[in-house]
Amino acid sequence: MAKKPTANGMKAAVAAFWRYTCQHPLIAFEASCGLHSYNHGGQADVLAVTQDRRLLEAEVKTSMTDFRRDKRKTKHRSFLENDARWPTHHFYFAVPKGIAKDIAYLCDQLYPYAGVFGIEGEGIYAYHVFSYRSPKPLNGERLSLLRLTRMAREQSATLCRLQQKLAEREKRIAIKTDSNING
Repeated sequence: MAKKPTANGMKAAVAAFWRYTCQHPLIAFEASCGLHSYNHGGQADVLAVTQDRRLLEAEVKTSMTDFRRDKRKTKHRSFLENDARWPTHHFYFAVPKGIAKDIAYLCDQLYPYAGVFGIEGEGIYAYHVFSYRSPKPLNGERLSLLRLTRMAREQSATLCRLQQKLAEREKRIAIKTDSNING
């Protein structure tokens, strides 16, 4: 039996799909989905910019409970009201393949604009992305140079935070190994 995909693995799968299969030139993780200097909409799990500067957004949900919690977010109310202040052109939920059909059905009622990706596999290079529901276009306009710059800046900050976490982890492992050898 295949393992349930992890949230980080699903983020990587969507990013790889958008970058390598769809050939979108810019991908970002954990960036402000509003791409403003302030953050009203929280962090998007994965963002992509298309060749024609349209913003795609994916939220990774690992379970039905996790999916249902998303309705509290302000951006969904804005998407339903066709609020033009959001730059998102297409919005997706990325979920484990085993619940993708149920999520697609619920999107008809809760998130009629959302597309659904079902993710299957285990291991960083073994994930597969399946489309279960196509998104409807939102009011997001083409991204300006300022918004593209903010997205790139946020992505570089995310990469720096990840590098710092890795360095701290390596330091803890080295200390633990050193204490085991000397202790």
